[in-house]
Amino acid sequence: MFEQAKWIWKSGDRRPINEHIIFRKTFAYETGVSTRAILSISADTKYRVWVNGTELGEGPIRSTADHWYYDEFDITHLLGPVTNVIAVQVWHYGHSNYQYVENEAGLIAQLSLHGSAGIQVIGTDETWLCCRHEGYDVDVVKRNVNLGWMEIYDANAMSEHWVHPSYDDESCWVRSEVVAPYGGAPWGGLYPRVIEPLSTQIIRPKQILAHSEIVPIRQVISVNMRDNLYPGSRDANAKIFSGFLAVRLVAETETKGRLTFAHSKWNSVQGRFKIDDRWYVHNDEIRLAAGEHLFMMEICGVHNDLFCHLELDFDTELRFAHPTGGDQAASFVTIGPFETIESYADGFQPVYGGVEKRTGLNHEHPLLLEIGACSTLKAFEAYNDMCKTVHPRHVLVNKMIYSLMMRKRFVKHYPITNRLERMLHDHLLPTVLPDTVEDGDLEFILDFGKIYVGSIELEVDAPQGTVIDVYGFENRVNGANAYTSGCNNSFRYICCEGRQVFKSFTRMGFRYLIVTVRQADTQVHLHQIQLHQSSYPATDKALFRCSDPLLNDIWEISRHTSHMCMEDTFVDCPTYEQVFWVGDCRVSALVNYQLFGSYELVRHCLEMVPRSRRQSPLLLALFPTDWQAAIPMWTFSWIIACKEYVDYSGDHTFIEVIYPEIRITLEAYRGFLNEDGLFDTSSWNMLDWAPIDIPSVGVVTAQQAQLAQCHRIAAEMAESLGLHTEARTLLDHAARLKRALIEHLWDDDAQVYLDGIHRNGKPSTTTSLQTHVLLYLADCLGERQAAIIEPQLLDPPEDWIQIGSPFFSFYLFEVWRRFGEIDRTLAQIKTDWGQMIRYGATTTWETFQVFPRSHAHAWSAAPAFVLGNQLLGIEKVEEGYRKIRIVPPVTELLWAEGIVPTAYGRIDVSWSKEEGKRVMHVAVPLDIQVEAVHEQFADWDIQIQVVR
Repeated sequence: MFEQAKWIWKSGDRRPINEHIIFRKTFAYETGVSTRAILSISADTKYRVWVNGTELGEGPIRSTADHWYYDEFDITHLLGPVTNVIAVQVWHYGHSNYQYVENEAGLIAQLSLHGSAGIQVIGTDETWLCCRHEGYDVDVVKRNVNLGWMEIYDANAMSEHWVHPSYDDESCWVRSEVVAPYGGAPWGGLYPRVIEPLSTQIIRPKQILAHSEIVPIRQVISVNMRDNLYPGSRDANAKIFSGFLAVRLVAETETKGRLTFAHSKWNSVQGRFKIDDRWYVHNDEIRLAAGEHLFMMEICGVHNDLFCHLELDFDTELRFAHPTGGDQAASFVTIGPFETIESYADGFQPVYGGVEKRTGLNHEHPLLLEIGACSTLKAFEAYNDMCKTVHPRHVLVNKMIYSLMMRKRFVKHYPITNRLERMLHDHLLPTVLPDTVEDGDLEFILDFGKIYVGSIELEVDAPQGTVIDVYGFENRVNGANAYTSGCNNSFRYICCEGRQVFKSFTRMGFRYLIVTVRQADTQVHLHQIQLHQSSYPATDKALFRCSDPLLNDIWEISRHTSHMCMEDTFVDCPTYEQVFWVGDCRVSALVNYQLFGSYELVRHCLEMVPRSRRQSPLLLALFPTDWQAAIPMWTFSWIIACKEYVDYSGDHTFIEVIYPEIRITLEAYRGFLNEDGLFDTSSWNMLDWAPIDIPSVGVVTAQQAQLAQCHRIAAEMAESLGLHTEARTLLDHAARLKRALIEHLWDDDAQVYLDGIHRNGKPSTTTSLQTHVLLYLADCLGERQAAIIEPQLLDPPEDWIQIGSPFFSFYLFEVWRRFGEIDRTLAQIKTDWGQMIRYGATTTWETFQVFPRSHAHAWSAAPAFVLGNQLLGIEKVEEGYRKIRIVPPVTELLWAEGIVPTAYGRIDVSWSKEEGKRVMHVAVPLDIQVEAVHEQFADWDIQIQVVR
């Protein structure tokens, strides 16, 4: 594949930032000679491809430079007898995010025309024409560091007919430049995608909730300081530094107002700020006299993005100028960094970014104090030589849509009429927006009924220059919008004249949309707003119903959450991050086995994990990215998930592939054993969102147990591969780890296990249920200790740290399952997830807090696994459900029915205890063996149907 194709790009910058390049290749197709046409394609970073104006799809799936994927499309049905065109749009990010590691830009494609005379090949080369898509604004803000750039599109800049064969490409189009042969740097050989394409369906809004005229905040200034502070840096890693941002602030008249920051320090740069001789913080009231003022913001902390978003809500508009009278075209300057700390997840260096509150920076640095003492523009001029001017293109005005949506004044509210709702329907009549009262903007809020994810399409009839801002969020509380803190979940469309259709490139998750129409000088007609909802293909075969309606509702929101968090990997959430977190993946995979049986997606995710080894010997907690974050529990969860994949799929070929990677990983982890044989590391040592005193630097008891458990899993794999000596060695390591745990981490006085020991020798100050749950599941309690601890897993003491998240509840439920406590589990699910239902949830929340940040989080979908796994009465006896046992559940429920997906086909189950009769029906595929029903269930009428 690709033997006659080369990597191509537009001549010039090989690592452009946020650039859209479009490509065309015209060719003749002789139907009498060619009978089948296959297009193979890939690009760095993302492509969208059309053939003769018909959109085929997008890609590639998440890739790394050493393992880049390509897609194949059968385009035979789209080709005509004369001129045909392949049109490709490539969006090259140029910056790493939490789904991509920055690389060079390129496109590669090969069309193979199969016919009686052989195969004719058309590959990417210098004959493909290309040009920059001028419709896309390059200088934009980010949605956040996780997701990357926001999309701003101007329909006036370029005709969208470039995807059609008849388009005249003689003017601004040039020949492409060959940048690498196939197999050459930096991508190497390409890999075919090993998972299904995403499936798409059209979702339309269910209702309009509000329609208003608004006036947004006067000024939102976004300053991109990356080139100033970290020139040449394109990574997504945390930036830890100190310095200043400064500008000359000009007020034409006396004014008052407030300065706020759009995001926390995590997703932007911010700090306390000084105007003349007074220090302020976020949202302080500020009074400015007419004239010029010195503005300085102190920077000293951990920042995962290098934008500063200043929301200026003053009586009059402020102007900005260079603080030392320098470049008249520029305004903002930076000074510093004075100190920098490089974050690297090697297990030895300090951990920063979300977990370590101390930055290691000197907040009393002499330059911070000296420059911070400036109170006039004249005094600041003494530091002119230290100033670095921010390029004007990196000072963006009113492009932070999140701020414009959140900071606004309402002028008028309109009633929701049938005529206004026309845009919700698939018919010819549009919604006609009213004229404004104060020349403000018109906004309306759409409710799609549930949280979905995909690309939004607009169809409007508007005057040229009309701006349409689209912003998505997940929840409303008592009629108030719950804005997506830390996520600029939006895009902007600038209209050309007349009726037009636009489909965004941005993948957005949301339930509610705010659509704001700005700068329209005549009436705007809104014909349609719809979502191209796209997720990994899954059906509703995983039915579950029981006699408790609340459990049915909880199962459904868990199912929907799981589906919305299935992309080309499992992702944590559809809105805020869309990130493949390795620890979350284990829960997602187990839920998937019970709901959908998408084994190929699970295997793909598990095989990705060790590719992060080039970033960290501990393996990263998320991938692909170059953000340095290693969570040991996530790595251990990966190893456990590898075993579970084989258990559920029966795919033994996976062991040969993954065992060498597990062996290398465990060797690296043993390198952190201290003289007592304890796993001692500097990491993001997270178990649960709970106030457990576990050290960021030191020994974590639960991690010690999981490391022992993973050695036993590896030993089992080695044994199955005939590596008997390796298996014995791994078991020896596991035994030593367990002995060290019991010897050094059991508190004999308190009769509990310590949560951990800080490297300075100080024991943890808490005792947690989490630690003891994980020790029990890892078979590391010790015989004497188990007799003491196991009863407390059902009735933990009040002073123990309790479960803090739906994620960790999954582990507790597994403990209770082993104790045979099904109804205890159901009661807890009804209490915790029932609260979500009480507040109208259509998906499962990230935390039990009312209301959380993320309202759709896959790690919280455990009830979909628990209910199907424990209440349908089917136990897996052999890998892949090759053999099963029928065990009617012991529960107060009266009936249940559902489906268990397996590699051999679905198992249909229904059982009932109604009217004093115990009846169970099971339909089993022919290739699944059923154990004889145990005599203890003799009072059940169990009917087994073999599906041939």
